[in-house]
Amino acid sequence: MKIRAYSPKTGNLIAEDITGINFGNILQGEHSSLPVVIRPVLESEEIYSLSLYLANNGGFSNTNYGYLISDEFVPEVKSYNGDEVVGEVYISDHFVNPSQVSDSLEVGLTGEGVGDYIWLDVQPGAIETGSTNSLVYRFLFEFF
Repeated sequence: MKIRAYSPKTGNLIAEDITGINFGNILQGEHSSLPVVIRPVLESEEIYSLSLYLANNGGFSNTNYGYLISDEFVPEVKSYNGDEVVGEVYISDHFVNPSQVSDSLEVGLTGEGVGDYIWLDVQPGAIETGSTNSLVYRFLFEFF
């Protein structure tokens, strides 16, 4: 299986086979400026069930992560900006608190071996301390 990365604005393919997700610099208590969009693609595997879960929260215990899963690309999905507008889709509606980060999320697969689009966002807790200016999160896919 490989993971493809897509532009969150246009849905255009950015990278064919990524091994990590970089959210860049994010301020405490803020969301990333743009969500990351990924999509799993099967190669020669036969997979019956596919799940995504957070394996590393960057060492911050009060950091939340958000997700949105859809079988179709949704243009202009946004991270929460404090001024939600009716009719727009925000990842902030799907945030998971730190006590739930070990829960897995079901990711659908189509007959063509292409999975759902997955938008991801992180929000470091306002009470986090540390000198890092870039967070590294590790999301894992588990499949059977």
